[in-house]
Amino acid sequence: MRLDYWLCLCLFSTSLCGVIDFKKNVWPILEERCIECHRAPYEKNGVIKKPKAGLRLDGAAHIIYGSDESPVVVVDHPSRSSLYQRVILSPNDSDHMPPKGEPLTKSQKEILRMWIAQGVDFGSWVGATDGIQEMTEKRKADQVLQATYLKEFDVLAEGVVAVDGNLVKAIALSTGLMIRPLGVGSKLLEARVVTEPGQVGDNSIKELLSLKDNLVSLDLRNTNVTDETFKIISSFPRLKKLNLMGTEINSDGLSSFHRNKNLESLNLVNTSVSDEATDTLISMPLLKRVYLWKSAFTKPGILTLKKEADNLIVSY
Repeated sequence: MRLDYWLCLCLFSTSLCGVIDFKKNVWPILEERCIECHRAPYEKNGVIKKPKAGLRLDGAAHIIYGSDESPVVVVDHPSRSSLYQRVILSPNDSDHMPPKGEPLTKSQKEILRMWIAQGVDFGSWVGATDGIQEMTEKRKADQVLQATYLKEFDVLAEGVVAVDGNLVKAIALSTGLMIRPLGVGSKLLEARVVTEPGQVGDNSIKELLSLKDNLVSLDLRNTNVTDETFKIISSFPRLKKLNLMGTEINSDGLSSFHRNKNLESLNLVNTSVSDEATDTLISMPLLKRVYLWKSAFTKPGILTLKKEADNLIVSY
């Protein structure tokens, strides 16, 4: 039965057996089933209609920021992402989404799950960009309780000096990266590309040096960074999660991370990193998961990596 289910999925869409394309696979689902309630404010019959729960799903930045209460997607974690968790609830549950019409199909649910599990990659899709500044300011003012899954970073934050908010804002504006605290009141930061990844290069990353003690998560997918950047970020003392999907990194560039004592999650999807990087990956004592879809790793290389690093989860 399980085999038949996966065969069906593969026949339905070959992308389900590989990397999910947001524009082709995810956006049609959101546009058809979610946007009616989660779009920019608009006027109807003289009344201003606002997005339910303050959640807009019509732009990449809006999806990342989430609702009035909290983020709705947690990168790599469908089980912690309410956008996914609500669509798999029983239709009789009051929190089930979408509230009207038929539930999402199994294939649609799987697309959402895989998209989140693969790192919430928007590709070239940007969507609506209006209202971002207002949302940022509102999130700062909200007193949202720190999510349980973030408490694991409490120890990591000990002794860290908070970075001035104006400096963070200036660097974000200059680099084109979205930079924000892990949670309300957190001194730890995450930085990621949301729009125009092609404009982010080595000079952008150099500007992050003043934030290096605070950065825990860095998403540089599809950017124009080179080996120079890899040497810089390999020295960030608290960097736990790094996404290099679609960058020019290769096995030689990855060697900058040899014996790195901080990284726990590394995304190398759609890169030229090959079997030659096996020793580097094995040398990282805290590395828990590495993503190798569409990399230059061979099947024998994958088997060797899994054998040599039996505690490492290898997704390929």
